[in-house]
Order: sequence, then C-alpha cells, then structure tokens
Amino acid sequence: MSNSTRSNRLFKIILPLLIILGVLGLFSDWIIEWLWLDNLGYDQVFWTIKLTQGLLLFGALFVALLYVIPNMKVLGKRFSTMSFGQSPLAQLNLHQISSKKIKRTFYGLGAIISGFFSLAFFMRWDTYFRFHWNETFGQVDPIFGHDIGFYLFRLPFFELIQNSLSSLVFFVTAITIVLYVYSGALSFGSSKNILASAGIKKHISINLGIWLLLLSWGYYLQRYALLNNSGGAVYGAGYIDLNVRLPIIWILCVLSLILAGFAFFQIYKSKFKWLIIGGVATILIGGIGNGLLPGLVQQFIVEPSELQLEKPYIKHSIQQTREAYALDEMETQPYSAQPAEQMDWTTIEENEQTIENIRLWDPRLLIQTYRQLQEIRLYYQFYNVDVDRYQTDEGYMQMMVSARELSEELPEQADTWVNRRLQYTHGYGLVMSPVAQEGSQGDPRLTIKDIPPVSEMGLEVDQPAIYYGEHNSDYKIVNTNVRELDYPRGDKNVYNNYQGSSGVNIGNFFSKLLFAWNFGDMNILLTDYINEDSKIIFWKRTQERVKKIAPFLRLEDNPYMVLNEGKLYWIQDAYTTSPDYPYSEPYNGQYNYIRNSVKVVVDAYNGSVDFYVSDEKDPVLNIYRDIFPDMFKPIDEMPGTLRNHVRYPIHYFKAQIEKFNEYHMTDPQVFYNNEDLWTRPNEKYGGQSIKMEPYYVLTKLPGQEELQYLLISPLTPNNRDNMIGWMAANSDYPNYGEVSVYQLPKERLILGPAQIEARIDQDTEISRQLALWDQRGSRVIRGNLMVIPIEDSFIYVEPVFLIAEGVDIPQLQRVIATSGDKIAMQPTLWESIEALYGKKGQRIASTKIDTGAVQPPAQQVSRATSSAELNKARSLWKEASQALKKGDWETFGNKMTEIERLLNKNQ
Repeated sequence: MSNSTRSNRLFKIILPLLIILGVLGLFSDWIIEWLWLDNLGYDQVFWTIKLTQGLLLFGALFVALLYVIPNMKVLGKRFSTMSFGQSPLAQLNLHQISSKKIKRTFYGLGAIISGFFSLAFFMRWDTYFRFHWNETFGQVDPIFGHDIGFYLFRLPFFELIQNSLSSLVFFVTAITIVLYVYSGALSFGSSKNILASAGIKKHISINLGIWLLLLSWGYYLQRYALLNNSGGAVYGAGYIDLNVRLPIIWILCVLSLILAGFAFFQIYKSKFKWLIIGGVATILIGGIGNGLLPGLVQQFIVEPSELQLEKPYIKHSIQQTREAYALDEMETQPYSAQPAEQMDWTTIEENEQTIENIRLWDPRLLIQTYRQLQEIRLYYQFYNVDVDRYQTDEGYMQMMVSARELSEELPEQADTWVNRRLQYTHGYGLVMSPVAQEGSQGDPRLTIKDIPPVSEMGLEVDQPAIYYGEHNSDYKIVNTNVRELDYPRGDKNVYNNYQGSSGVNIGNFFSKLLFAWNFGDMNILLTDYINEDSKIIFWKRTQERVKKIAPFLRLEDNPYMVLNEGKLYWIQDAYTTSPDYPYSEPYNGQYNYIRNSVKVVVDAYNGSVDFYVSDEKDPVLNIYRDIFPDMFKPIDEMPGTLRNHVRYPIHYFKAQIEKFNEYHMTDPQVFYNNEDLWTRPNEKYGGQSIKMEPYYVLTKLPGQEELQYLLISPLTPNNRDNMIGWMAANSDYPNYGEVSVYQLPKERLILGPAQIEARIDQDTEISRQLALWDQRGSRVIRGNLMVIPIEDSFIYVEPVFLIAEGVDIPQLQRVIATSGDKIAMQPTLWESIEALYGKKGQRIASTKIDTGAVQPPAQQVSRATSSAELNKARSLWKEASQALKKGDWETFGNKMTEIERLLNKNQ
C-alpha cells in the first residue's frame, strides 16, 4: 500500500473524528448554558436567542446557496470539460480527475463560502432583534424626517444585509473571473475587448449586474450614514455633506443602477467596452466627489463663511446630542456661591449631618488598610471598596464597604484539587466603616469586622457566605462528601454545606462526564467525593452572570455590595446603548446614545439574578421587554429596603458630564467658538495631577430641607482652574435620576480644586508639617479633595494620610479644611471646621502637633517652681516622645495637654 493511500485513509478517519469532537464541544457548551439558565429561571433567553440564531443561520445559508450553487455548478461543468492548453492550471492535470470530482469540489467550495456568509447573521442576532421588534422614539431626524428608531433599529439590519450580500457576490464574481483567466478561457484583446465564449461572458455579466444592483442599494443607504459623519466642523451632516457628498452619492447610486442594466444587457449583446467605460467613469466621479471636490468647496466656499453655513447643522448636533445623553432633561439653575465669611456656626450646626458624612477615607488607600487588618487568612481577599448609605442606630450615614471574597490564588501548600474545587468554596462576610470616622490609631472605625462578623450600629449580617462575587469565577462543587470550609475560628475551622438554590446537579455519571469534558477536568469524573446531592456552581462573577443572561446590556465597570436585612447582595448598573443616533457625538468612540435603564440585583449566596427597570421610557430597553417579557420587573417591585441602596452610576454620570461640558452651549455661535467649554477639574494625588472623579455625598440641595444621597462633580472652565459650576444627580427615590446643574457667578472668582490644592501647598505651617513627616521616614499622601456644597457656599476638605516605612497601612492623621481664605489642619474634621468658623476662637492648641525635630519646652519648663514639677514635665515629655515614635497620636496629644497645663499653672 502506497504512502499516499495510507495518508488518504488516515485523513478520512481523523477528519470525521475532528468534526465529531467539534460538534460535541459546541453542543456541550449549549447544554451547559441551558442547564445554567434553566436553574436561574431564564431558559427562555436560551431558547429565544438560539432559535433566532438558527433561523438567521439557515435563512442566510439558504439565500447564499441559491446564489452560490448555480455559480459553482456552471464552473464545475465548464472545468470538467475544459481543455486548459498552456494555461497555469494545465500543470494540475485536471483532465485526469473525473468530472464528478471536479463538480463536487466546486459544490464544496460553494458550501464553504455560503457558510462563512451565514455566520455574519448568526453572530448579529441582536441586530435582528432590534430590527424585528423595533420601537419608535417619537422624534425624527432633521434631514430625512425618519423616526430616530429607524437609525437605531432598522438601518443597521439593512446595512448588514447589503454589506453581506455585496461581499458574497463580489467574492464569487472575483473567483469566477480569476479561474476563467487562469484556465485560459478568458483574456483581454488588444482593442480592450474581452475574449471569451458567449456563455462565459453571460456568466460574468449576470454576476456583475447583481453586484452593481447591490452597490446601488449601498449608495442609497450611505445617505443616512452622513448623519453620523465626524469629518466636518460639526458631528453629523454639515454643509459639505449635504451640498456636495449627498448629490455625489445620488449620482453614484443612479450610475450603479445604469451600469447594472448595461451588465444585464451583455446577456443579449456583448458590449463590455461600454461597461468598462461606465465603471471607470463611476470610479472617477466617486474619487473626485468624495476627495477633491469637498476639499475645494471647504477651502473656497465654506471656510470664508463657515459659521453662517454650518449654523443650522450645529443646531441639529446640539439638539440631538442633548437628547441622546438626556442632557435636555437636566435642570440648570444659578448657585450664588456666597463668600465663606457669610457662613456662620449656626449654618454649620444646621448641616451637621452633611459634615459628619464627608468622605475622608480614600478608597484607593482604604483597600490597603482592609487587606492588612481584615483579610484574616491568605485565602481571602478584598478587591474593591464601595461607597453607600445606611440607616444605622447612630443615624443615616455614608459607609465604606468591601466584600471579603475567596482569593483567586490559594496558598501553595493548600492548593490541591480537593481544596480548590470542593472545600474552599466561598468568601465570608464584609468590612464596613463610616466614611468620616476613625479609631484611636488613625485607622478606620470598623462597624462590621472579623470572622464571624462582629457588628455595630445595628447592621447585622445573618448570611455572610459569599459564593458569588466580583472576581473569582472558578467552578466549585458543593454538597459533596467533603465538608466546605465556612470560616476559621482560632486554630480550628468551622465547616458547613451549601444550602442555596443555585447550582446544576452533578450527581449522575452523564452530568459528571459533560462537565468533565467541558471544563477539561477529568477529576470531576474520577473523584469519589461527588454524591447524588452534589451541585456544580460556575460563572460566579456578578458581571459574568449578568452578561450570560442579558448579553445585549452594557455594564457599569464594577458592581457594589449591599447589606440588606442581614443578607448580602450585589447591585450592578446596566445600560442600553447605540452608536447610531443621528447627529449625536459619540462618547469615547463607543456609543452616542445611552440610558441607565436597568438595575440588576445578584444574591451573593444563592446567585439569583433579578432585573429591574429604572427607565420605563427607554425605547431600546422596551424592545427587550417585548422579547423577554418575564425577565424585567418594574423598579417598584424591588424590595423597598434594597431600593434604598440604588445609586446613580458613575460611568453614566461621567458620560453626561463630558457631553454637557460642551453641549450646554446651546447658542450655535458660542458652540462654534468654544467660548464656554467646561471640564472636570484636576486634583493632586500621589504627587501627580489627575482628573477628579465624581463622588457621593449626603447633603441638602439648595432650597431643599431633606438630606439626599447625591453623586456630584465640580466643573471648571477648560484650561482654567476656577470653579464655574457643579452637577448633582439624585440617587434617592422618588427623585432618582434627577440631575441638576448649578452655575456659579462669572463675575467673581470661586476657587476650584486645583487652586485649593495650591493654597494648601502655599500654607507655610501645613507645608512644614507635611515635609517633616516625610523626613521622618513616613510617606505623606493627601487623599481625595472633596468640594462640599453647604447651603449656598462651599467647604473644601482633604484628608492627610501617613504610611509608615515598611508598614503598608495608611493612617488618617490630619484633616485639612478650607473655606474662602481660611485654612485649617487638625487631627479631626470637626476640629478643622471649628478652627475655620471660630467656635473655639482659634486652632486647638492641644492637638496642634509639630512632628519635626521637637525639643522639650525648656524655656517654659524653667518657670516651674520646684524640681518635682520639673521632673514631672520631663517625664511627660519623654512619654509624649515615645508615643510620637509609635504613632500614638492620642497619647501624644494627652501628654502635651498635661505639659501645657503644668506650664500654665506656673506662669
């Protein structure tokens, strides 16, 4: 037996095996996905998407085969009877291959081409969803008069069909021409005539005619793309687009249609010369019309009178962008920003709750403290710190929260398969601390801490186990013969078994085989620890779970943890977006329409996923509500105590800020000249200037009596540091989603964050103390600068942290507060506020610390009238110095107070 025969036989065995394995792999993915969705009650999602994908795949495949197979049949028939002469294909000795094999080869090629074509529709099922269940916006575009829904829902599917069909026809036509040329059956004569048989000319002419018809349709659709053109003075169709490019597109559309007629005419009378001339003319018109002509018109007509010519289109862009980002729903009002001198202590006392909830702890630093003090074991980890508000026994407070999740990496000595998959299955509890309170050592006051959780303020944790979190997505098998580690207690561990409803049963052989195959882990099949009650839990990350159920939603960067009635939940903000809103400028090149329409709640123990509608008016979401009627619930059905933790999302707020900073200029002339461009301010962090992030505050809006949870951001003029306004988004129901913009007076200076930072830097006493701390081996980090609106004025607050050398635990050592021209730096926020507003009349001497080369107060001690008092003062100074070295600021302050009292007694 020859080697080639053996190779052929081996190939015939291996190829089917590979196909079978591929099919098994695909179907195992689908079966597992269905089992997972069915367990969560969302099997409708699986069947709706998969059936739609199947219909699109086979529908597109059928259409493609209707076109491709006749072409392949013609090619197969001609090549099976063709004499190749001296052509390059003659070397393949095709005449030795039977005509049946040649035809099969072409049919196979046609099937492959059709398959690739249909995959585009298989992958774009969401485009079809939006097309088939399209909604109306009730608003029309200003140029063609179509409802906005046409551009978001219908046009993308038309473009998909046109692009796919024209690519298919072009590819088949190109293959046909190349094969005819290489076979010698098609050539070009010296008089530019095509030399080929009549049958070949007809074959090529029909394909060219179909392609030119599709090209004409493409030009027709291209008109609408002008409304999202980014090349002019304004985003969207401008003067040149509508007065130069649009007529050229119409000309190309008609020319392509005429050329298609010429191509079909070749079937009856061969005049390829005219077809070629027409094609060259079309290319030249397209090149001149889209390249040279717009440049000439721009230079000689538009530039001398650009504002006048572009003014109507600037208006369109302003209006459409404001609608696409809901800027038109914002309320703009003046904010007097009264000088700080007009704020008295009575105003401070009336806003005591606001001041007590100013966030001092910077999440970027607090996460280090949590990790050092509260991870407890190597297999736990904190990943993020979230900010939320809670009703506690001590009042309504803003809290810092972080979940103690199971680490993605187990300690090396414990990293066995049994431990990783069966025993270490979940995280445990959370850490919570008030945003503005600290312990005696400059650490956060932990109101929930330790394992098992120890709680203060009435915030009890009844179910601390975290099976579903923010990071770790490794699959786990629960309810096995191996007891799960619940939490450590001293030198021993407490064990438990999962009692939740989530997870897919894996107790039988076929289930174990399925998951062993899919996860590539034979231990699932071989282990003796799995029993009939065992369940496998997987896709455990919050965002992963949401995307598996609702892949059509865009997600906020991170979910945040909520403690509600003793249970732990994750809340994930989700968006509907589109890149196709006409005349709306995109955000970061990703989309130009966005709504925060969905709040998703994931149970950290059971893994259940609930979708709540937060924007009933969103047409994009309403499409999916029609498709999946059982998926989305009204926000009113969210438990009230849980709804109290809903927040206005930061990503959405930042997108709105970026667009508002430009599109608050509704006058076209002001917009064109960028006369009033705003931006988010800069702040100083780690020695670098960075953009200030929006932040949550508990405060009262101007004219309001009730405390509200707001997401706010100061605003400054572009390339300037003074404040020009601030934006606030309400997170509390029933006013959730209301966004207000407060414009500051332009006739006087209101200091912005960067200017406040500069004033702090210029304060000699503060600079000296910070420099001395740095010199003693500690690293000084100034945290987030918070601009807090109080009544009709501002207070600026910035925490100061110390990180001792070799100890990665930031300690809150000072709080800087400033208002107007006054600056105070004291150990606590209230002491700084008191120093600013004169409740005690001066900065508090007992807590004013000079941490430099401090010397005993010899001159003052010399006034002591007895050696006993002198010795006592020295002893107190020694104790104060030791406390200072240890970073025990409370003891240091107390000893210094005693020294001062002793000295004053003897003055």
